Amino acid sequence: MVRDVLEQTEGYLRNHLLPFWIQRAAEPVWGGFQTNYDRHGRRTPATEKTLLCQARCLVTLAHAVRLGWEWPGWEQMLLQGTEFLERAFRDPEHDGYIWVTEADGTWKDQRKVMYGHSFLIYAYSELALTTGRPEYRARACQLFDLVLARAADLQHGGCFEHFSRDWTLDIVRADGIAHKSLDVHMHLMEAFTTLTELTACPRHRQALEAVTDLIFARMTDPLTGTGISMFAPDWTPIPNLQLGTLWGSDRFDPAGKPPAMTSYGHNIELAWLYLHSLTIRGQDRRTGLPRTRPIFEHTLAHGVDPQYGGLFTEGHREHGATETNKEFWQQAEALVGFLDAFELTGDERYWQAFQNIHDFVFKRMIHWEQGEWFPLLARDGTVLWDYMGHNWKICYHTIRSMCEVIVRLRRLA
Repeated sequence: MVRDVLEQTEGYLRNHLLPFWIQRAAEPVWGGFQTNYDRHGRRTPATEKTLLCQARCLVTLAHAVRLGWEWPGWEQMLLQGTEFLERAFRDPEHDGYIWVTEADGTWKDQRKVMYGHSFLIYAYSELALTTGRPEYRARACQLFDLVLARAADLQHGGCFEHFSRDWTLDIVRADGIAHKSLDVHMHLMEAFTTLTELTACPRHRQALEAVTDLIFARMTDPLTGTGISMFAPDWTPIPNLQLGTLWGSDRFDPAGKPPAMTSYGHNIELAWLYLHSLTIRGQDRRTGLPRTRPIFEHTLAHGVDPQYGGLFTEGHREHGATETNKEFWQQAEALVGFLDAFELTGDERYWQAFQNIHDFVFKRMIHWEQGEWFPLLARDGTVLWDYMGHNWKICYHTIRSMCEVIVRLRRLA
């Protein structure tokens, strides 16, 4: 059974998913990466380029190459991406990178956002590991220093996340709170993991350990292991509100979401990213089970849909799912997470959860005419959003998931 799933997944990645992006991602006129495609794989009229998607495209394509999925011209594709990033997004006066440009690199949103900068550290670290270029290593280290110098909260720990162009703290919540989020700190952990893999520098490792301990001490519920989305500077949980700085396709009502609401996808993504960080730190992954087993159990009990398959979007940490739609990225992260859970414990329930979600993705979520995934489905698999790419949807979750799933299935086989 493992070999059958492995063969199916490898064939899909090589013959469908990678070709979709390899043929389309590089911007032929201005440089960088194109991200907006309709359900037929055609460019949409949207012209924006976001820092997040430029960095995520670099991360994903470099990681795929490092794991062995190369294609002719891959190095030039990555090089033109970094050249556009440095030319169009980097702020020559205040350092750091602005948030949104037009297609030609004209600035559209000049703010500095830690979410994007975390992925820049990740991207340049991954690029350095893949290509061996010393300038990528140097930039990753410089960005690490910049983030700690500009964003670190020296009083309460962690990082502030939104700034004006000159690094003045920017308040983007309607209630006036300078918030911190699990999302950004989880991706800082992700970035510091790859940076530590690259450099083996004690300072980078210490920062990785510090943000990891902070996440599990302050940003997860101790009883259920579930993540809490947003906090005041002193780590008091606060409602998850729609922000004035956008980076995704989240759905909010004006009152926001109470702190007891939790994202099944973020939870299980946190679990596998943490386990990966243990590997990079040279620690036995089994030592991570006290932190990750509650997450796996909660996601299994409340997030996995036993009727139609797939992973629900979110729910109350104690009372089950409140949104039963299926988002593409949550399925992608759950596939990796449940494989880790099965590999560590041998518990067949986790393998069954993986198969449940894998079947749902391959039957319902993949748009086989194009090769990419639909972004949002109803519980029964009815397509709600049908584009292939967007200002905030690129190949990051889908390609990375398939690569990581194959790595794990190969070990299990």
